[in-house]
Amino acid sequence: MDKTTPLISVVTVVHNDRVGLEATIKSVISQTYKNIELIVVDGKSNDGTVDIINKYKCEITNSISERDKGIYDAMNKGLILSNGDFVNFLNAGDVIHQKDALEKIVSVISDFNYVYFARARVTYGKLFWVYPNMKINDYILWLEHNLPNHQAMFFPKSFYSSNVYDLRLTITGDDDYKLLALKACDVKFIDQVFVEFERDGISSNHKSAALLLHRISESIIINLKHKRLIRLFSDPLKRLMFFVIHRLFGGDVFFNFIKRIKKL
Repeated sequence: MDKTTPLISVVTVVHNDRVGLEATIKSVISQTYKNIELIVVDGKSNDGTVDIINKYKCEITNSISERDKGIYDAMNKGLILSNGDFVNFLNAGDVIHQKDALEKIVSVISDFNYVYFARARVTYGKLFWVYPNMKINDYILWLEHNLPNHQAMFFPKSFYSSNVYDLRLTITGDDDYKLLALKACDVKFIDQVFVEFERDGISSNHKSAALLLHRISESIIINLKHKRLIRLFSDPLKRLMFFVIHRLFGGDVFFNFIKRIKKL
């Protein structure tokens, strides 16, 4: 185990997103830090995604293309294929912020049993924000009320080799995994923007009544699992508030509201 050049496993899950996958692959292989293994888990795409995987087969360490039971099943397959000292998840379409971003991350790593997390640049149309915002320095206090961005986290092998995503959670399985990691490991914040991604799809849709009920159901599972009893009651109310605002006022107003309450 080389303490100066840890192996970083980057796992990218994809389904029918050839354009997004290529952008992600390019951002990984252009990194100045080279001790990376890139793992692509494709959910049996039929839009030419496999052609992109084949195009970059020399840069991709391992890949599979087969049907799965959802995004977190695909991530579990990526964990099995990973050999890195740390694993990082970049979904198709997520890109690393700068060419030296991973090199800056690795330069701060001092303990191979810690969870590390950095900042993310999130966009929604013309809106964007950095999370945690640039004024946040006391990450211990921040973590009492927030969770890091999944794509900006580095999970140590001592954790990811024995923990998997809960397949009961089809929308918020990453929140559960983050909570498990933050309980099991010491954590360190790295004051760098590591990843950029577009807030879209299910993660940005808070105006669907069906998704509202699904989110409330999953919040109950997570909060019972992690014994967050106060949030058993507060989370459903928060999700209902998000639903009403998004439904009545639309995406721009909703995400401006999110930026305000999170002080982004």
